[in-house]
Amino acid sequence: MMTATRARDKPIDIQTTFVLLACVALAFVSGFWPNSLILKYGIEALGYPPYQGFTGAFLPHLLLYSTLPALVCAILWLILSKRGLLMPMPLGNVRTSIPIGIAVGLVSLAMLLLLAWATMPAGTIHWIEPQPWKIAGNVFSNFFEEFIFRGFILLALMTVIGFWPAAVVSSVLWAGMHTQYPPEFQAFIAVSGILWAWAGRRVRSLWAPYTAHMTLDLIADCLIG
Repeated sequence: MMTATRARDKPIDIQTTFVLLACVALAFVSGFWPNSLILKYGIEALGYPPYQGFTGAFLPHLLLYSTLPALVCAILWLILSKRGLLMPMPLGNVRTSIPIGIAVGLVSLAMLLLLAWATMPAGTIHWIEPQPWKIAGNVFSNFFEEFIFRGFILLALMTVIGFWPAAVVSSVLWAGMHTQYPPEFQAFIAVSGILWAWAGRRVRSLWAPYTAHMTLDLIADCLIG
């Protein structure tokens, strides 16, 4: 994901292109099915709790929202890297990733606050008491999302079509997963995804987009609602 790909070094054959694109499709589709069934029956098993606390916030983030597609991506990534079709997981250096992750996370936060101010009712932006269990759940679910979209899907697409087209496509796919939001907020998610993909590429690490994601959520969850 974060270095020059073999697509830039030398052309890849049609078979490899097909395999990579098929794996991207499989990873993306798994976020809808069977993940939708896991979410449905998981919430039912938890007793349809309100979105708070250990049961209502932490467990769904940990087990239900994007855990299955992250596992699918991990398995595909392992297989493809062992066959030499994809580079290994680019975890990189945490210390060098944090500053740029915080910076781009704050840029995304500024865009989100501006969008909320322009499109949502007065009073939407206000102080909201943090939910510790939701924050703890985001530690996991945000990593799962970055692993999927700024990790496996971005790298696989990047190997086929290059970085910037892959950043756009993977970010649009990521935005498309957030069907609970109106189009203008899905557009914001896509733009943020492109920015975070650039940050990850710059430091060659998944920790940069993950830090950006956590920065945005930690602050925005306390200001918008």
